[in-house]
Amino acid sequence: MPRVGCNLRFVGQTEDEIRIDAEDALGAIEGLEVRRVFSGWGFYQRGLLFAAAWEGEFRFRTRQGEHWVYEAVDRDLLGCPEELVRVARSILARLETEPAAARPGKRRSAKGPHQ
Repeated sequence: MPRVGCNLRFVGQTEDEIRIDAEDALGAIEGLEVRRVFSGWGFYQRGLLFAAAWEGEFRFRTRQGEHWVYEAVDRDLLGCPEELVRVARSILARLETEPAAARPGKRRSAKGPHQ
């Protein structure tokens, strides 16, 4: 009977390739950091998560109602750095105005700092 299993060497390989392509394409974003998150990579600008290489896709983080959604981006966009940076800056501008997206240590509450 053949052995069925998972080859851990290939788990996350697609996300690693996306990370490399996206990090190169987003090089014009000042303060860009890439860190391990989920089972992939998170893209941050000065601590604000705005995108992820996750589940085999590059995704931008957006808010839909009460939920965070990571919307997949056409893979070809990673080959168009100017356009990818333009879209990323647009996403970042929206996230900057979203209180729930605050950077760590920057969250504000109507109850004040001592909840």
